Amino acid sequence: MEIFPTNKVFEIVLNYLAYDEQVREFLVYIQSEEFPPIHKIVENLKEYKDVSAFMCMFLKHQSDRENICSVPTDV
Repeated sequence: MEIFPTNKVFEIVLNYLAYDEQVREFLVYIQSEEFPPIHKIVENLKEYKDVSAFMCMFLKHQSDRENICSVPTDV
């Protein structure tokens, strides 16, 4: 028994990425040079790396695409 329906969660995420303009604008912003460099500090936190590794595993499991995740997993 799943704790949460992973297929449904993945479907919801993809739906927001495809159709929600605010979500797309947010993603563009956080990937831009305008976003404060605090994200560099966060990227080095063990907790962030753990969650990122989990999400990469989850996304790779749900998708048949290669290189879907570029987050380092050298936890």
